[in-house]
Amino acid sequence: MKISNKIKRFISCILTAGMVMSLVLTVSMAAQSTTYVDPADKWIEANNRTNEFDINATVTTETVYCPNCDMETSHLTYRVPEYTKSGETALNRGVEYSDGTMLDGVNKGNVDGGTPGIDAYYTGYHWSATRS
Repeated sequence: MKISNKIKRFISCILTAGMVMSLVLTVSMAAQSTTYVDPADKWIEANNRTNEFDINATVTTETVYCPNCDMETSHLTYRVPEYTKSGETALNRGVEYSDGTMLDGVNKGNVDGGTPGIDAYYTGYHWSATRS
């Protein structure tokens, strides 16, 4: 009799602990939200006021090594979602900057740009600040 009560208590403790752990894990996982938002859903048209790449950019401040200064410096990075009519990123065609400047820094290429949600496909975050 005493052995069966101890076994029942042990099993009930294990089941209770399992229920509590599943409740904690379920609540913590439910609190996670998806971080992906399609940039086309919140794309802002410039209407010739400014560059669309500027107003739709995610601006981050990063620390990078500056070979001219020989020290770590603060650097602004503009990450802009790229939309192309072909669905192929401009980097595959050798275009590095949003103004069409190629990887060689001299020639100009086709950015194959389009309007998000209308005639262009999302290819990821590509553009950095335009080359100056």
